[in-house]
Amino acid sequence: MYLESFTMNSLPFGTCLEWSPSMNDCYPSDAKLREVASRRDILQGVAALVAGATATSGASDARAGTAHEIDDDQSMERAIPTLSNWGRWGPDDQLGTLNFITDKTRLAAAGLIRSGRVVPIGREFSVKTPELRDFSYTMRRYEDEPLPEESGCIDVVGMTCHGFAVTHVDALCHLFTPQGKQGMYNGYPIENVTKDGTLKLGIEQVGARGIVGRGVLLDVAEVHGGPLPLGTPIMPSDLDAAAKLHGIEVGEGDIVFVRNGAGAANTYRHASGLHASCLPWLHEHSVAVLSSDSDSDVHPSVAGFKRWVEPVHMVGIPYMGLTLIDHAELDGLSRACAEEKRWTFFVSVAPWRFKGATGSAVNPLAMF
Repeated sequence: MYLESFTMNSLPFGTCLEWSPSMNDCYPSDAKLREVASRRDILQGVAALVAGATATSGASDARAGTAHEIDDDQSMERAIPTLSNWGRWGPDDQLGTLNFITDKTRLAAAGLIRSGRVVPIGREFSVKTPELRDFSYTMRRYEDEPLPEESGCIDVVGMTCHGFAVTHVDALCHLFTPQGKQGMYNGYPIENVTKDGTLKLGIEQVGARGIVGRGVLLDVAEVHGGPLPLGTPIMPSDLDAAAKLHGIEVGEGDIVFVRNGAGAANTYRHASGLHASCLPWLHEHSVAVLSSDSDSDVHPSVAGFKRWVEPVHMVGIPYMGLTLIDHAELDGLSRACAEEKRWTFFVSVAPWRFKGATGSAVNPLAMF
């Protein structure tokens, strides 16, 4: 399903007027689409489609039904219009679900600081850590500078922060719609991505305000009595069970950490993660940020998904505008929550302000 199907109000007479995921035959050429549909048209089409879907059966009923229907590529495509946040915060929005975090939610989260205990949520890594991508490192000592009293060392680091080795935040430019045909989140064209960085949706959008708010740990591993076997799909019922276990009510603006318990054993080849049916759950609860001790997707992909093989990334980022923090260190956080006897806490994440970058290595800090 492509978002070309969302632009029906702007298409010329003779084009198909009803949406269907199999309507590829009805689409105009790319050139004609560019001629008749601006990005604002697409956003308006999304808003109308979503409004129509919710008006027909009620928003809560639509969400509840969708949560049980996403079990293959076709049902994923049918669900995307109800999940999309395009235009929700205006045609120029570059923050997506981070809009759920407000001054009010940040102040409320600050009230969770009681003991002063700080827990790092970023993984420690070194030059010998497996799975590092495009990594280079040089340590340089200097002892013979013109000023004899000055000596020390500097290092030079090169890396791709994306992957399974480093805790990182994904910018909303990181994933396009399928083949980039509808651009990036909120309809921004992929032509904004240049050799010098992206002009829209770069990590500086997140870095300008950071990610500060209420953290919630949903310890699915604890619900199941230990780490999930690698490749286990986490279902909405698992999220509900983890919330119920510790009396948590996930709410608007929350920064949600989902622990599968396998930690660094999660890799691109084998990893537990959220099933596609969790996307309506995240949408319904107005989650601002999703994190996990994997990349939040299941690897290898779940049976029935050959196109949408990484739905949390492929739908969450470009359609929902959902900020993801991949590969967090959650075992220490789980122990701290048990010792503090509470599974909500204050969280602060400060991505670097690198204009146009697709992400940032980070060390989120939880404070109790």
